[in-house]
Amino acid sequence: MDKITLGAGAAIVIAIAAMLVLTPTITGVAGTVKTPAAGTPAPAATATAGGLVKTFNLGFEGNQYNPAEIRVKQGTTVRIVADPATLTGCMTTVNIDGYGISKYIAGGDNVIQFVADKAGTFPIHCNMGMGNGKLIVEDSSGTVPAQQQASSVARGQGGCCG
Repeated sequence: MDKITLGAGAAIVIAIAAMLVLTPTITGVAGTVKTPAAGTPAPAATATAGGLVKTFNLGFEGNQYNPAEIRVKQGTTVRIVADPATLTGCMTTVNIDGYGISKYIAGGDNVIQFVADKAGTFPIHCNMGMGNGKLIVEDSSGTVPAQQQASSVARGQGGCCG
């Protein structure tokens, strides 16, 4: 039997492909991808020359963003595809504190993409301070620093999100 030697790049691609194939997912309501066990949306992960890209489908359900938590490793490119059909009223503007992101969501303009280069927990909310989502970025050791990032956009005190 011949021995096959793989370079480091090929081994990484094979490991990522195996991870994607072995992660059980089903298609849920409104096209979101969910894991059967926890019922929380699972990100689609793809490898590019620039690194790992994780894609999340963001909607609004039961007075909060769905998923309520987005968790990634520091250095990951985060791609959020927002659902304009469920993000209505004040929820059409998605803010991510600590990253300076404030994006108005509309049909044809519903993608937020950035590199999660700061570790910590960052609130995700509408302009009225509602939505109650969070971005959790783990550092290289897999931990999340205890400090809370300061808000990068003004937050309201709540109200009607029609």
